[in-house]
Amino acid sequence: MKKLLLIIASLAVLQLHAQDSFAPILQSIEENNSTLKALREQTNAIKIENHTGINLANPEVEYGKQWGNKNAESDKYDVSIKQSFDFPTAYRHKKQLARQMDKHADLQYSKQKRDILTEARSLCLQLVYQEELNRVLTERVAYAKELSDGYEKLFAKGDIDVIERNRTRLSRLNMEKSKEMNDVSINTLRQELQRLNGGIPIDGFVISYPKYSLPADFDVWFDQIKLNNPTLSIATQEVDNSRKMEELKRSLNLPKFSAGYVNSYEGRGRFNGFTVGVSIPLWAGKNTVKAQKAQTQALQYQSDDSELQFRNAIYSQYDKAKRLCGILTEYKETLDNSNDRQLLQKAFEKGQLSLISFLQELSAYYATEDLYLQADLDYQIAIDKLLQWEN
Repeated sequence: MKKLLLIIASLAVLQLHAQDSFAPILQSIEENNSTLKALREQTNAIKIENHTGINLANPEVEYGKQWGNKNAESDKYDVSIKQSFDFPTAYRHKKQLARQMDKHADLQYSKQKRDILTEARSLCLQLVYQEELNRVLTERVAYAKELSDGYEKLFAKGDIDVIERNRTRLSRLNMEKSKEMNDVSINTLRQELQRLNGGIPIDGFVISYPKYSLPADFDVWFDQIKLNNPTLSIATQEVDNSRKMEELKRSLNLPKFSAGYVNSYEGRGRFNGFTVGVSIPLWAGKNTVKAQKAQTQALQYQSDDSELQFRNAIYSQYDKAKRLCGILTEYKETLDNSNDRQLLQKAFEKGQLSLISFLQELSAYYATEDLYLQADLDYQIAIDKLLQWEN
């Protein structure tokens, strides 16, 4: 009961704190992605194939003619219709296995869909980062241009030498080129998302980093989200399928039957009757069930290992996100409280800093901003690897 209450509380927290801002664009990609459209049709084809060949075998119709020798009154003709069938329980197991294989096909589609949406999520994260960087670079370019224009006027008046003017020109050039490279990155990311969206532009979507709070109890949270991992579900389904195959092979090793009707003509005589047959399961099915049991055990070990590996990978991201959260807090407090650029500007205007010292200090401040944005991206990537499993 205590664990159940923890699960309910955990779900309530997830619903409250997990706001996936990528959901609209991911939904659009799911609907429009050409690969997913093909995979949906392929899944339907696989399901039809799963239900092929699970019914009775086709009936056999035979016609025979025998020529008599000179002592025979006439030739002999035979017509027969025969139907063979497995032990009755085999057909029930075949139908059950077909339904399970349908689930397996759906899970395979879910896995491939998740792979594509995971790629889309990664592109969205990179796009948000590049757009955040674009905002910062736009401010830097504007400031570098203002500084450079001011020094151009001072140089024209003869108040400064060419070296100081060139330093501001170089600073402006570096900021402008960084901004241009950033624009290229944004355009490339948008094109990649457009490709995943079936060629439909994504300009109408506004995305930002998802809002998310780390789960307080990792084990309770993991017990919930592991059900959303199609790879684990596939592994479990393969174990179930293998067990069902054991039952089917056991039924197929039971006696098989055949029954038919025979009509023979010889001269003026006509003979009617029936035939029945039974196969004796001595050699053909030897070790088939034993081999399938071994396969089931191997699949069970693989399933257990898959869950263990998934848990370790997820916990690694969970721990990484917690650590990065602390780093981000320190960065943000420092950047919010220091206002280094304004302080540097005031010191420079009062003549307390030379131009080269001012540009060096300003570069150091920009580097700190860049590190903060990169750390934020790393944090969001770790968070996304948790958040994606809640859907």
